[in-house]
Amino acid sequence: MPALVFGILALVVALWVLKVISKVDPKVGARVVKIAGGLLALGIAVFLGLRGELWVAVPLGAFGLGLLGWAPFENLGIANPYRWQTGGRENTQGDAGARRSTARGKMTEKEAYEILGLQPGASAEDIASAHRTLMKKFHPDQGGTTYLAARINEAKDVLLRRHR
Repeated sequence: MPALVFGILALVVALWVLKVISKVDPKVGARVVKIAGGLLALGIAVFLGLRGELWVAVPLGAFGLGLLGWAPFENLGIANPYRWQTGGRENTQGDAGARRSTARGKMTEKEAYEILGLQPGASAEDIASAHRTLMKKFHPDQGGTTYLAARINEAKDVLLRRHR
């Protein structure tokens, strides 16, 4: 009988945890999981280090520190081998995107309205708002490409020239 009560209690707790997790904002959830994972890895590394298992403790501790944002090998380029991609204009993708944009010629107002998702005759405030919304989604630091960011910026510039 106690096993049945414990099983039902465990099921109720598991369902409650799943309900709470399903309502969490993904960005906040990812950050919490990353921090919790880093702290857990560091805790296990300390425990293993005290037991003399340094061959496991040291790499696990370095991994935990990396999850917490402190990368011990950052200056060697080991911690984030893709950091050159987040630099924006200096990477090769950005240069190629800039060449593609200028090779096609000047953007027309019609193209600019289509890119920003606006109707012709939109106000300067609407243009700025649409630009800001799209840049939050497609900026290279948010997972977008420099080509898309350049096209969105060019569309804003083309349409705002009309309002000056």
